[in-house]
Amino acid sequence: MESKQKIISLIQKYLNNTCTEPELDELIQLFHREDYRNQIELLLYEHWQNTPSFQQQLDEKELGKMLHAIHQQMRIDGGKSKKGLLKRLTNYAVRAAAILFIPLLIGSLWMGYQNGTYSGSDTMITLETPLGSTLKTTLPDGTEVWQNAGTTLKYPAKFTRRNRQVELVGEAYFHVSSDKKNPFYVKTTDGTVKVTGTRFDVSAFPDDDFSSVVLEEGAVAYQLAGSGQEVALSPSEQLLYARETGSLVKRTADVEKYISWTEGKLIFRNDPLSSVVLRLERWYNADIVLDDPTGKLGEHPFTMTVQNETLPQVLNYISQAADLSLRKDDTKSTSTAVLVKPKYTISKN
Repeated sequence: MESKQKIISLIQKYLNNTCTEPELDELIQLFHREDYRNQIELLLYEHWQNTPSFQQQLDEKELGKMLHAIHQQMRIDGGKSKKGLLKRLTNYAVRAAAILFIPLLIGSLWMGYQNGTYSGSDTMITLETPLGSTLKTTLPDGTEVWQNAGTTLKYPAKFTRRNRQVELVGEAYFHVSSDKKNPFYVKTTDGTVKVTGTRFDVSAFPDDDFSSVVLEEGAVAYQLAGSGQEVALSPSEQLLYARETGSLVKRTADVEKYISWTEGKLIFRNDPLSSVVLRLERWYNADIVLDDPTGKLGEHPFTMTVQNETLPQVLNYISQAADLSLRKDDTKSTSTAVLVKPKYTISKN
């Protein structure tokens, strides 16, 4: 492992926006080491606690608020420079939280790290978006990708015009660089989207009952896995695949509702509470339990827009609007360097 002094020096340069390109490459490599979680994170926390300018102790609630603020800034900034983002967070406490938050930021820089290490034709580059954050990247062909929270995107290290294929688990919005001779493919466990140049959203979380393709502009074709069936979509249309029944349904869609997350908003329009809770869990990196023995609570429809609100504010609104009970459960960590997800329980009064 690199020495403490060298690691801290690289991090400080990163936060001060003074990293050279080789130093940035080295820092990216460092944060992708398998032993990072158990060793380097503890070192970062120790450094934070012992640095004079960060001496004020922060309780769990304060730290949570700071991390939420950083999440919101990341969503607002979209594809802007993450080094610039950290530079704008000048408050010493927020910058302290940012040190712990670096693993979420490094993922968005991974696109810039493509060197001779990846030489095999079968090598895949993986971009992971942790729960509670989003990121925007640009693929080598110019295609722009926005990844939602809890999403994994894979693409070949040798990503060429003739090999434009990505694998998606989760949700992503794509603005595909036009090339009619060489289609772009998005592969999920349920099927494959074929594209020649367009804007669209694909949602394929493993724990959802449905996977979805929503087309904003252009044209796409969807082929169900293990089937020759292909369905074409026109702008403002959505294709839903029901995993339990295996049915495909094409319908007119409110496109803004499905792509607003790329602008830092969640839009719900008569969505069942069970679906609302699932999206909020990913968005805020929290555990939300529905105490619902009858199964009817999860069916309650909600219409609202979430943008700059904290999770407690959103849950309080839900509980008041439907006359429900909200309880925040105690969550404790065995390590001071681990941030524990908040847990809430919603039940009927």
